[in-house]
Amino acid sequence: MAAPRRRPPKKGKTAKPAKKAKKVKVVKPEKEIKPGPPVETVLAIVTGIALFAALLVVDYEKGTHYGTGMFFKDAYQSSSAN
Repeated sequence: MAAPRRRPPKKGKTAKPAKKAKKVKVVKPEKEIKPGPPVETVLAIVTGIALFAALLVVDYEKGTHYGTGMFFKDAYQSSSAN
């Protein structure tokens, strides 16, 4: 088998483009990592909010169905009048 012939470069174009100069990488200073609150603190806050929400839900049920509770005592009377 014969090797294929190379075509001569076209007029007005060079065979190989000129190599570009490499850019020098600028070294950036490392970012300072600021730690957030500890996991224990976040869990304590979330647990407190969940317990308060549970207290309100239970008190609402007691107030609407049985007329007792701390916050929703009178809700039973208002709903039964309708």
